[in-house]
Amino acid sequence: MGFEVLPLKLSQMGFFNFFAPFALVFLIVMGLLMKYKPFGEWKNSTAMSMIYGVLSFLIALFVMLYGLNVYIEMFLAWILGRAGLIIILLLMALLIGAFVKGGSDLGE
Repeated sequence: MGFEVLPLKLSQMGFFNFFAPFALVFLIVMGLLMKYKPFGEWKNSTAMSMIYGVLSFLIALFVMLYGLNVYIEMFLAWILGRAGLIIILLLMALLIGAFVKGGSDLGE
């Protein structure tokens, strides 16, 4: 009963297959976002920290999905297909709203 029991138990529970890659990617992406601040400096830094945290969490979830042998291409195609449909519907509503308004701002 030595130290080798703990890694074996963790390996049997799937720690190294799922949680370790998730935590590693989450921490790396969060660190990079906090260091380089791609969305700029904000007065309310806690809000940006939360946004960076959610973004890092989602990226780490995609890595975990890939580790679960889920076909990420099919998942993204499903999500992006529905997102594309929603964007098209929003653009159609915007165009219909512009035609209904009649473009009264253009003549002035």
